[in-house]
Amino acid sequence: MRLPDFWTGLGFAAVGIAIAVYAQGFHVPAGAASPRLLPTIIGSFMALFGGLIALRGWREAGNVALPGWLSSPRQVTLVVFLPVAVIAYGLLAPRLGSSLVTMVILTLHGILYGLRPLYAIVLGVCAGIAVSFLFIHVLGIPLPAGWIEELLS
Repeated sequence: MRLPDFWTGLGFAAVGIAIAVYAQGFHVPAGAASPRLLPTIIGSFMALFGGLIALRGWREAGNVALPGWLSSPRQVTLVVFLPVAVIAYGLLAPRLGSSLVTMVILTLHGILYGLRPLYAIVLGVCAGIAVSFLFIHVLGIPLPAGWIEELLS
């Protein structure tokens, strides 16, 4: 382990706690699975395992070495994109709808990962619609509605 493992673990723990706390404010519809359950579980596990990684990194911090991926701007961008995407989804989905935000996030991730823009757009649109359909119609979990969800209803 390295000292960056301490900071990474601490960051994951903080984001996990924030996700779990934020999810407690979600509306709980009667007779349906609670939309706060999955984010609470994911946030709790992120906090738990992030804390364990931070603790282990703190104890073994004598061997400080920066990881090689820090010298690659593309790798740093991919690592930073995930928490930014989670925060963006939480802030934008209630206003714009979950399908649209999911489509944009998946499209951007595909482009950052190296897909050609056309393939990334097709992937983002198809996956965004599929995820919304799965949550809304198969699992019965309401997601923040936008104009695309209105079409699927």
